[in-house]
Amino acid sequence: MSNSILNSDFANQLENMIKDFVQEKLEFIMREEIKNFLQVEQEHVQNSRNGYYHRTLDTKYGKIEALTVPRDRNGDFQTQLFEPYQRQDGWLEQAIMKMYQSGMSTREIGKFIERILGSTYSPTTISNITDAALE
Repeated sequence: MSNSILNSDFANQLENMIKDFVQEKLEFIMREEIKNFLQVEQEHVQNSRNGYYHRTLDTKYGKIEALTVPRDRNGDFQTQLFEPYQRQDGWLEQAIMKMYQSGMSTREIGKFIERILGSTYSPTTISNITDAALE
């Protein structure tokens, strides 16, 4: 077996360990958030936990496919970690801006993101992100 294959396997294992660690910590924080939300902030309101839902979140540590997000019966709880429909943790927009500022075209950026994340971003989407950031 060649050295590059062993290094690649090690890198993949390390990447998965980091991604799992990040997922575990995010889920722990959200469990504590909802516990605090239900105990402290909502004492006068009749509310309780209502299971979980799963969401995908792209982070700079990799794509977390099944992040377990707690919910409450009244639908009032919102984690402070991300917005309700947010699918990236903000690093991607920053990276897109840096690539754009360094002279990469919107098509090149889109192809790069597709190779790295597996997510498809059209040149128009890239352009919208850069326009919004420049405003």
